[in-house]
Amino acid sequence: MTVPDGRTGIDFLLLMEDYQGSYTEAFRAAPELQEASYEESAKRLFSRSIYYGDAYVNGLASRGFTADQVVPACRPLQFKWARAHGLWNPSDWIGRIPLDARPVLFSKQVTDQLTLSRILIEQIAGRRPKIVWLFSGIRVTAREVRAWRRHAEHVMLWWSFPLVDGSPCERFDRLLSSIPSLFRHFEVRGMGPPHLIHAFDRRICDRIPSLEARIPRVAFVGNLAPNYGDRIAFLDALSRHVPIDFYGHGEQYLPEDSPLRRAYRGPAWGDELYSVYGSHLIVVHKNIDVAEKSASAKRLFEATGMGACVVTEASDDLADLFVPGEEVITYSGVDDCVEKIGQLLTNPERAREIGRRGQQRTLTDHTYERRVDDLLSHVKALGLL
Repeated sequence: MTVPDGRTGIDFLLLMEDYQGSYTEAFRAAPELQEASYEESAKRLFSRSIYYGDAYVNGLASRGFTADQVVPACRPLQFKWARAHGLWNPSDWIGRIPLDARPVLFSKQVTDQLTLSRILIEQIAGRRPKIVWLFSGIRVTAREVRAWRRHAEHVMLWWSFPLVDGSPCERFDRLLSSIPSLFRHFEVRGMGPPHLIHAFDRRICDRIPSLEARIPRVAFVGNLAPNYGDRIAFLDALSRHVPIDFYGHGEQYLPEDSPLRRAYRGPAWGDELYSVYGSHLIVVHKNIDVAEKSASAKRLFEATGMGACVVTEASDDLADLFVPGEEVITYSGVDDCVEKIGQLLTNPERAREIGRRGQQRTLTDHTYERRVDDLLSHVKALGLL
């Protein structure tokens, strides 16, 4: 692609969320990344399959499109890019001021946000993408979107979480989501988005084993938060009857006497997350409140992709993705879930067979290559490519 100023740009620039600080945590936990170049640091981080990893970039490349990605809120990685490109970062010298006074702390936070915004604009300007694709969870202002448009032909948004107040949805050329309740929200405003659901990166199976002799327990990998009341109540009740290993964040929101607190194993990202899915016999899923009863969670595809037997709440659209009772198991409430998990734990071969069938379905129908094909059909139909 040749842009008006004569420089060649890329097709897509993906702006990825630093979900629960996962990229920041991974960067700070890897001393070898401190001395590596920005390019090498980013490559290593994305190859670890943290959240989306480089799955969409790889999928787009497999279809002949040029794509790159950045994590706008990952301070250490973004500040490394700024230093490598000679971009003055006031946060560097503010950070050397003793942080004893509250005004200094506040000043650094504000300066960091302004600096990160400026870095992102420079990254977009340098890549001159045809489409800037913003993912869920990244706060953005209408002013920032206008700034991006000076260096990109189109801006696109994919959202799968509760909407942030003041989010400038109308500033985007295309809205995508995996959650039907958000479809309705956008449609009322005349911005009905195409459906783009989550997927699984089949390359993960090449480096993370799916064990035949699985741990005879249930795993839940996810997060708890004050606005996830239904999920908290459900998992707490379930943990009082079946053995659950809990990985993620938010254990402090559980009741003090919850067995799930005692089974908390800490956060799991990237390869560690897929190792959990590849080693546990059963993975349980409970939607967050905004998803209502839709089958829209990444967990469904990540866990089935690793061959776990997924036990998920029944939903109207699940049968479009998996065959209930054959590729996944569904429940209608806590008591039903307790009963079905108990049956699977006493018949592990049935659980393994369901896991194998679910994995085959995911590797056939729910890969990122398939999702990229869906994405490309949407954007081409709209004239964005």
